Amino acid sequence: MANAAATTANKRITSAVKQDAPEIIGYVEPWIASPGDIVDVKVSSTVRRYQYQLVRLIQGLDHPKAAPLRKEVIADVLVGTCTQGRPQRAHPGSYAIVNSWGGESVVSAGAGLTATVFVQPWLPCAGHPQTLLSTLNVEENTGIEVVIQENGCLALYVGTGSDVEVVESSVELRRWRWAQVNVQVKGRDAELSIIHLNRLLEKAPDPARVQKRLKSDVVLYSPGSPLLLGAGFVGTSSDAKSPGPTNFLNGHLDSPRLLASGGSGESKTLVKFDFSVGIPTDSIFDVSGNARHGRLMNAPSRAVKGHDWDGSEPDWTKAKFGYGAIHFHEDDLDDAAWETDFQLTIPSGALSGAYAVEVWDPENPKLRDSITFFVRPSRLRGTAAQKKTRGSSQPDVAIVLSTFTYLAYANEHMYDETKRTFMEVPGGATISESEDFYRMVRRSDLGLSMYDEHRDGSGSVFSSSKRPILNVRPGYIMWAFDRPREFSADLLAIGFLEDRLGRGNYDVVTDHDLHLSGVEALSGYKCVLTGCHPEYPSLESLNAYSAYARGGGSIMYLGGNGFYWVSVTDPKRPHRLEVRRGDQGCRSFGLPAGETIHSLNGQQGALWRSRGRPAQSLFGVGSAACGTGPGVPYAPTAAALKPEFSWLWHGIPPQDRSLIGVEGFGGGASGDEIDRLDFDLGTPLNAVLLGSSLRHSDKFGLFNEEQMFPMVDTLGPECDRVRSDMVFYETAAGGCVFSVGSINWYSSLAYDGYRNNCAQVTENVLRRFVAWGRQKRKSHL
Repeated sequence: MANAAATTANKRITSAVKQDAPEIIGYVEPWIASPGDIVDVKVSSTVRRYQYQLVRLIQGLDHPKAAPLRKEVIADVLVGTCTQGRPQRAHPGSYAIVNSWGGESVVSAGAGLTATVFVQPWLPCAGHPQTLLSTLNVEENTGIEVVIQENGCLALYVGTGSDVEVVESSVELRRWRWAQVNVQVKGRDAELSIIHLNRLLEKAPDPARVQKRLKSDVVLYSPGSPLLLGAGFVGTSSDAKSPGPTNFLNGHLDSPRLLASGGSGESKTLVKFDFSVGIPTDSIFDVSGNARHGRLMNAPSRAVKGHDWDGSEPDWTKAKFGYGAIHFHEDDLDDAAWETDFQLTIPSGALSGAYAVEVWDPENPKLRDSITFFVRPSRLRGTAAQKKTRGSSQPDVAIVLSTFTYLAYANEHMYDETKRTFMEVPGGATISESEDFYRMVRRSDLGLSMYDEHRDGSGSVFSSSKRPILNVRPGYIMWAFDRPREFSADLLAIGFLEDRLGRGNYDVVTDHDLHLSGVEALSGYKCVLTGCHPEYPSLESLNAYSAYARGGGSIMYLGGNGFYWVSVTDPKRPHRLEVRRGDQGCRSFGLPAGETIHSLNGQQGALWRSRGRPAQSLFGVGSAACGTGPGVPYAPTAAALKPEFSWLWHGIPPQDRSLIGVEGFGGGASGDEIDRLDFDLGTPLNAVLLGSSLRHSDKFGLFNEEQMFPMVDTLGPECDRVRSDMVFYETAAGGCVFSVGSINWYSSLAYDGYRNNCAQVTENVLRRFVAWGRQKRKSHL
């Protein structure tokens, strides 16, 4: 899209969003809870008085062709009223804080201060000052601050007790290029010097030095003033009413160091940080021997290249140098840190499932939100011994909700046509605007998704559940597809299970449960269903599926674009997900060379296919293509109509077997992102192709990793690899796998209130897998 047209389109969207519109939104901590847990509910409300209740979500799509809206009010948790509602905002921006950096020793010795740091700006002219390092306290007029000014030139602020003086330079720092910045202040003398580092044979500017005689002696420290890196403070850290950090940096910092300089030229190191130490943590470590360590706020990116990286080792876990940098961003957000408005106790007998704290204005019931979170099965709570205790009430079936995928897409901004990350697919994407969409646009303070670039053009590698996630709502309609997607589509599957199996006859687990508990999260079920878009498994969750299948369990993969990107999380910080994309795969951005190794655990990022674990090897199908056009139905193969698969067609008249999933909320059952079998990539040789989708339109195109030579003949009409395949195979362990390879499957399954052949095929497979699982269990008794 032309830039002028994109700007016009974005202005149209922005003008339709009322920034001061009435609003109630919130989030729950923890995002995934157990029966008996107490959860904190954090709400932002433009009305003082609102009511709330706890519900189990069953079917959330309000559509004339959907089943009736369905939820279960949790009677054990009484309807409550809050009378202290107020707006709350998140405060993005990452930085490091060191509360004790040795400043008091500078004052007591009457010494000067030397500071040095390497910087690589990613947005030199950000429209606001950007702080590299700061001990400045503007209330006391003490300390120093090194700043990139709005014009991209470097400056030094110096406190003299009565004023803050500025040492300005005309040196413009270069985008994506390293420079060493040095500061010396003592008495009334201040000096700022800049050394530009060469990049291979590129000519660098000459070194520069600026000196200034101050009006008064510098005052280097006042009690309680911290050292900040990547941001500056206004006020003291002990004053809760003072504004928080500001002037956030967009770029890399490497090897910051502060020294106290004496009168005879000797110096003493106060702090010296090596950011290559403790990369998986939120701590920065002082390697001077003084143990003046600091902490990182709002999860800046680590395991990024430093000023001395030379490409000799692209893996930070093996490198001896080159990874001593941190990338700070003004729009990083790890924790919205809202105040808790009230707490709720999940009843000890609560069913597993998707839940919501519904909040609404009693004077205007349309002003409401369903604050979604998840409750795991009670058997997954407690000690290892308790987890192994099986009750006779465990159901035969479980569905795994794709909470990693929900985080990856959380509050995504791919609708923004002015950004490089705007969703451009074959045929284009038409924005479907709704109140949910406007709310997501309006709350730009709530952080980025893993499909967004930061303002400085770098890719977002983290996502967090400690914030409102406005596209994880029961009735959410995805703006580019005009239909349910991710959570709202998975809720259609929960409605199906409730309709076919009944209340309490299935469990709901999450990606997080598989990651934290492994195969234990799936043990005991005869059949496990996936969500519609299980795109982001971790090694642990992928291994849980594999171990479950090796134990004889059966899997129904009822989605598309599944098991695609490597993702990781830290069990100590399960709210945070990390994804490091490489230079392959369907993606909105790629990461720089040398930065595809995850910082949280040192695992290689990019595609599971590139790691030797393609989805085809377990699920029979894997990602092939995508598009925004309407879906198409599947045509059964001759193999599917053979007598041995007669069970597949139970309850479906012969005249309704020619096409499967003709209708749906997004057209036919094969649509959105779609998968096909591929024996070269590991589809089991005994897999049976039961059906394939009809030809897709030119609004569907092949994924880039599917093509070896230049991209030709890759659109739906001319490429037979742009398709969904329905596959069945028996595993060596006695279980089975059934896959459909389409995100759209659930949108067709739920059409006409689950009364269609897509739903009937799903039920037939489910009941057959459960029956076979029961027979197998009896045969071993």
